Amino acid sequence: MTPPPLLRDWVTAHVSREETVRTIAFVARCTGAAVLALSIADRLHLDHPVWASVSALVVSQDRLGDTHRSLTWRIVATLIGVAVALLVAFAMPDAGAVAMLAVAVGVTAAIARIRTELRVCMWTSVIVLLTVPPGGTILTAALARAQEVMLGVAIGALLHWGFERLLFRRTG
Repeated sequence: MTPPPLLRDWVTAHVSREETVRTIAFVARCTGAAVLALSIADRLHLDHPVWASVSALVVSQDRLGDTHRSLTWRIVATLIGVAVALLVAFAMPDAGAVAMLAVAVGVTAAIARIRTELRVCMWTSVIVLLTVPPGGTILTAALARAQEVMLGVAIGALLHWGFERLLFRRTG
């Protein structure tokens, strides 16, 4: 089915070929990164493969430079969130989940207020604190969440880099 002539003419007049390719590449990259990250995390029997998939999407930006910046901030924010969750859990061993959550969010929100690119540290601290399995430890939960996130960001970044190299290579 072809689009009506008016729509086709408007699209042709307003959307460049490169922009069309970038749009299709972005959609394919995001879809591929989410599915691949989930599949690999699942195959590796990670506790919560969803975080690998989500992380692959968080770093997926339209331009390669933006993806690199997103990747850097995602890694730094994840490490901060993990560290805060661990510190809170070790500093407040007898506190309930709500008290630990309040302190962790308070600390990470203050960090995110100073540097907005680090907002993900808030999610990470919450995810780590709330995904400790029965009989598990905060340390194993923190390491598992970090592993899932790092897998996802690596896959998202690698797919973006690969698509950029394949589709937008500049010739001398």
